[in-house]
Amino acid sequence: MCAQKNVLAFDAGGGSTRMLQIGFSGSRLDIRQIARYNNGPVIMGKSLYWDILGIWRGLISGLQEVCAGGSEIASLGIDTWGNDFVLLDKKGYMIENPYSHRDNRTAGLVEEVNSRLGGMELYSRNGIQQVRMNSMYQMYHLAKDRPYILEMADKVLFLPDLLAYHLTGEQYNEYTMATISQLYSYEMSDWDQGLMEMLGIPRRIFSSIVMPGTEIGRVMPSLSAEAGIDQLRLTAVGSHDTGSAVAAVPELDGPVLYISSGTWSIVGTETDTPVINAEAYRLNYSNEGGVNDRIRLLKNVMGLWIMQEIRRKLTVDGRRYTFSELSSLAEAAEPFSAFIDPDDEAFYEPSDMPETVREYCIRTGQKAPEDTGSIVRIVLESLAFKYRYVIEGLERITGNKYERIHIVGGGSQNALLNAFTANCCSRPVYAGPSEATALGNGLVQLISLGELSDYTQARSIIRSSFPPEIFPPHGSERWDEQYHRFIRVTGLEERL
Repeated sequence: MCAQKNVLAFDAGGGSTRMLQIGFSGSRLDIRQIARYNNGPVIMGKSLYWDILGIWRGLISGLQEVCAGGSEIASLGIDTWGNDFVLLDKKGYMIENPYSHRDNRTAGLVEEVNSRLGGMELYSRNGIQQVRMNSMYQMYHLAKDRPYILEMADKVLFLPDLLAYHLTGEQYNEYTMATISQLYSYEMSDWDQGLMEMLGIPRRIFSSIVMPGTEIGRVMPSLSAEAGIDQLRLTAVGSHDTGSAVAAVPELDGPVLYISSGTWSIVGTETDTPVINAEAYRLNYSNEGGVNDRIRLLKNVMGLWIMQEIRRKLTVDGRRYTFSELSSLAEAAEPFSAFIDPDDEAFYEPSDMPETVREYCIRTGQKAPEDTGSIVRIVLESLAFKYRYVIEGLERITGNKYERIHIVGGGSQNALLNAFTANCCSRPVYAGPSEATALGNGLVQLISLGELSDYTQARSIIRSSFPPEIFPPHGSERWDEQYHRFIRVTGLEERL
């Protein structure tokens, strides 16, 4: 019998950071959570930051817990959400704490940059969705308003790159993170120096780009002693969490249609080459690098962030609900009472989210919901409708018709949203695995170690190890009627 090979995935998300152990027996995968720590943006003054020191502490504590468990570990991979970064000075010290992409300092910068460069001209350079969270806009803010920060900087590291640097001493920029920054050129297969010069962003602070599956190095001896793990190998994975999650989508037959469901919902497919044309630009779709030499053609939808903020506000008010309890309240509420566009700017930053939903309804001429169940149902129904809107755009751009929807990630555990999505989109939803990001992280490592041959084999093993739960569509005719109302109320019909 083949001895089990174990790898570690450190997965940092917007709500938690976790250390997970993925074991491969030769035919099946298993996954076990070793440690979990809370995470979230921190408001200080007028700014929104990430607690990078707390994330680092969670990484080291997780390694210590792995050591205490006695398992033999072959490799470690690190992934986080995208776009946020840290600047280092010439001695390798952080210049300032990393900002959250939800900080309001980038408000209005998409329009400002487009007025300078031209929206289609910019899109033709990188094929990336033009949204204010992108690294490019964050760096343009620094170049415009705080140029002395960039003058001090010697290197820019995305958050997984930063954690890897402090583990191994190696500085690099990982490929999937580079592609979503809006500063990478597929044509040149490198950083777009010309674009950087136009925006006042120094090319010198960027490192060489490393592909997923590359062995970065070994954990430094001093940290190996602290964590108790003897010079553990670090492997570059899809360090953008969605890149890792998509690697674990268990689609075996035909074109892939996925929703990576979490704080953000990433709705997309895979293509062999970037799709950069006028229609993809008009609909604002993104071409992001994948771990398997393919392109992830996708669009970001606000996702379960709105639900998280509703729950946070209720907790502050002394009403504690699990997400399952909130879904139960929604299931009992009146259907189709009102709609929101989850991607409206009003929902982008932390707020009193129940009140923000009510204000949106009033602003769009709808009746404001009066109870928690109605608010949550409005959010979940609207997410399902927005998924359909994005999927229809994908089908127009690619010419493909997708027979099923794969929902992966933590949000795949929301059975009510899965059912709403199946009903709204008139096709079955295949839900799971919920740990797609960590599993995809582990798959990249196992392929790099020679334990798996390629991503076709990897996805086959994912499907047999974690069979998806299937949600067939029901009542789609009524959902179809309401979809057209949703499009009209939210103003999305103007963009069709």
